[in-house]
Amino acid sequence: MAASTRFSQSALSQAAAGHRLPSREVLLAYVRACGGDPRWWEKCWERVRQELCRLKDAPNSDTLSPQSFGGLETTSFVGREAELTQAAALLEHSRLVTLVGMGGVGKTRLARRVFQEVGERFVDGTYCAELAELASDHAVPEAVASAVGVHARAGQDPLPALAEALRERSILLLLDNCEHVLGGCARTIQGLLPLLPELRVLATSRQALNLGAEHVLLVRPLGLPPQRQPPDETHAEAERVSGEGGVDSPAMTLFADRAEAACPGFRVTDANRHVVAQVCRRLDGLPLALEIAARRLRTLSPEELLQRLDHRFRLLGPSAGERTAPPRHQALRALFDWSYELCTETERAAWEQLSLCSGGVVLADAEQLCVPAGQGSGPEATAAGGAFEALAGLMDKSLLTRVETDGRTRLHMLETVRSYGQERLVESGRAQSALLRHRAWYLRLAARAGLAYGSSAQASWLRRLRVEHPNLRQIATSPPPPGEPAAILLHACLGFWLHCLTSANVGEGAGWMRRILERHPQPPSPETTVLWCQAVWVAGFLLLLQGDYVGAQEVITRGEEALADMPAATATVTSGLADRPTPEELTAAFLQLRALPALFAGETETAMEYTEASLAIGQWSDALLTREQCVAQLGFAAMMQGDHARSTALLEQALKMSEARGDVWHRCYLLWALAVNHSEAGRPELALEPLKRALQHTREIDEHLGEAALSETLAWVLAACGDPRSAAVVLGAVDRVWHPSGAPRLFGFTLLTAHRERGLQSAHRLLGESEYRRAYQEGQDLGLRRTVERACAANQLFPT
Repeated sequence: MAASTRFSQSALSQAAAGHRLPSREVLLAYVRACGGDPRWWEKCWERVRQELCRLKDAPNSDTLSPQSFGGLETTSFVGREAELTQAAALLEHSRLVTLVGMGGVGKTRLARRVFQEVGERFVDGTYCAELAELASDHAVPEAVASAVGVHARAGQDPLPALAEALRERSILLLLDNCEHVLGGCARTIQGLLPLLPELRVLATSRQALNLGAEHVLLVRPLGLPPQRQPPDETHAEAERVSGEGGVDSPAMTLFADRAEAACPGFRVTDANRHVVAQVCRRLDGLPLALEIAARRLRTLSPEELLQRLDHRFRLLGPSAGERTAPPRHQALRALFDWSYELCTETERAAWEQLSLCSGGVVLADAEQLCVPAGQGSGPEATAAGGAFEALAGLMDKSLLTRVETDGRTRLHMLETVRSYGQERLVESGRAQSALLRHRAWYLRLAARAGLAYGSSAQASWLRRLRVEHPNLRQIATSPPPPGEPAAILLHACLGFWLHCLTSANVGEGAGWMRRILERHPQPPSPETTVLWCQAVWVAGFLLLLQGDYVGAQEVITRGEEALADMPAATATVTSGLADRPTPEELTAAFLQLRALPALFAGETETAMEYTEASLAIGQWSDALLTREQCVAQLGFAAMMQGDHARSTALLEQALKMSEARGDVWHRCYLLWALAVNHSEAGRPELALEPLKRALQHTREIDEHLGEAALSETLAWVLAACGDPRSAAVVLGAVDRVWHPSGAPRLFGFTLLTAHRERGLQSAHRLLGESEYRRAYQEGQDLGLRRTVERACAANQLFPT
């Protein structure tokens, strides 16, 4: 039986168990080895094959298996309606269609269903060549010929005989699992298509064949259940009662179907729906992973399954796989081992490095992160070219996907792909160096953003950091690895204050800074005192906006004491560095910050005392916008004292300073302050123009909390201008922004909360309770951006 060593163990075992009809080649090898008559057995095989196809109404195939062939499926086919339609349409006009996607995404299952859907178009039959077990490119033509039933003489190229046998025949040929024999598949197809005008080829592969006639159809993971985060208990109860969030996605449907089959009695219920949705999201909607995970419900509850997904490759091992499946489909890790083996060394290194990126990575950043150590950096480095090729290879192999936003390419890696890369990274011994490189890159990015906050580049840097929030979160909440200088993290804190405010992550940013100061309760060294104090200012700012006045005052005091204790020699040295403030600038910044809680509480005299002391120092940090914030604080204090003319003058002075610098964020708040001042002075009609300009600026930087604060004033203006219903709708939408931000409404500023309360009471009085609640709920459902646009359009206040 030596001949059997040419065939895969899985193919032989499935044929021997009666789970599949053996291929003609396998049959003849056994007959010859046993000394039988090949011609008689071959005729029997052909009759059996035709009878199976007739009985099952299935397309012709050389190899039939209950699980993989369209007409013999024994489990439900979930989703993929769009892909089925696209594939069928492409095969009408294209000679070669390749279903491309990562391993385990369901390419073969989809291809078999396409066969079933379109098979009747091909009057001379449909054939399938399974290529997964082939060891080399040279074996492809023979495998295709065997699938069609064509036999070439020993040592001869089978393509001429194959072309002759199929001449003028309308045939659909499926080449399944081409990724490891791309060259052989490409040459075989390229050799057949010109000779056989009626031939259509459907291929499945983790990588495109790159032939001119090829049309690629991407096969992505199954659709996931939507993320639902009810803002309050009322919404949570409404969702529970309505049943919303049920088995409403292909991924959940597949998981539920396979779980019910594996574990009788299992059902998706109100009690476990949220957990099941999380399982589907954690497994990225990958069909194979979902099917293996579903079998684990024989042993685990859904909650226990979810908890163990941090170790998914151990959890979803061979013992939970389907016994008759090919070995690489019996365990999740085996699936990715196959992909890993197909990668070059540089592609593997890039996979491992990028597995540390959370939420994706900009292409240009990925190139620099993946440049091999010691081979230079920067766009001009020749090594970056090699990194680009590695990234392109990972995209070709369906391990990375790309999304283009504002002309910039961002790469994404599924969580399961990341998990595998991280395991490989640990096994390689390069984990610490890769982590240091990852952290250094994003921390320097945040530091550069912080330095630009007082310039015209502010808006572009805020947008840049917005998409990197998951990477910054991962870094800020993890302990630094050995070998990382403390100065890198402390310097990066400069980028956190305005990023966390404008992205509505005040509470989270305050948590980051608490952790950082717990790790560094005092300056790590005399040389880092200024950077540490700058980080303390950022902490104080975010804690104040979060409403933790005690914590803010405590850290500010520590910062002031550290500045006072700094040796004169160290102060002189650090004052000459362009990337950090001087001790005098930090002193002014701390005084400006001390004025804020007094201003919020309505203690105008105390607020003015600190603010004027800050201005008197005469040195101000551009990055912290100290001078502009001080002038604005004096303008608010004048407003609270009823001196609206002085308030207007001060706010307009600060606005001119902001416009001269080109920063966008402070302009939003200054224009809003002018609108509030006009409203407080009883001139709501004059508030419209600054509100219009401010809202336009918030769109430039996608400033969520700024838009919320502006909308509070807009609601008051709408009520005052005779449209209380629009005001109530806006107030409902605004509430959904403040709740998850971690900041109290309007930062606890008494003047502004009183201003809002008057608008709310006016809307209540004019509408009545029931109509107000209906309008409020409408705003909750619409969301803030759409609500503001509708309200402004309805009142023709200004174009949106």
